[in-house]
Amino acid sequence: MRTTCLAALAVALLGACTTPRIEPVQPAPIGSLAALQSCGGLYMGGQPTQADLEALAARGVRRVINLRKEGEFQGYDERACATSLGLEYLTLQFSTSDELTDAVLARARELLAQANAGGTLLHCGSGNRVGALWLAHRTLDIGLAWEDALREAQAVGLKNQAYTERIRAYVESARR
Repeated sequence: MRTTCLAALAVALLGACTTPRIEPVQPAPIGSLAALQSCGGLYMGGQPTQADLEALAARGVRRVINLRKEGEFQGYDERACATSLGLEYLTLQFSTSDELTDAVLARARELLAQANAGGTLLHCGSGNRVGALWLAHRTLDIGLAWEDALREAQAVGLKNQAYTERIRAYVESARR
């Protein structure tokens, strides 16, 4: 009887200590966004067109987070397009690793934590900046190993070595 109780207790404790399942990043091409990636209800990638925003809204996206600066858009008012579809439109603008400050990264992590509830598009021009933010989020907030998070970030679009090094320094500083 005592052995059975101890065995049951051990199984229960082991079950309580298991690591929660980390949802993977998966390709989710929509319209012109062939390289779009998703994780839960978060979509990540490059610049959407109006048709892409319409398709994303039809899939339940309710918030757009744009990482591009105002001068990067030519003849396309994304904010007007998104708001005409009833989408919340936020910006978190940066284009260089020097502009990827601790404050920008903290706000990005906050927005990504909210995005886990679903219905968000996070984009820049190509997915490069998105991948940088994803790397910080997955490493610090989700607990993914650096190499695994880096592979995901690269799948999302991270190519810029300066972004990668900036995120590495940020992660190391945050872990101290």
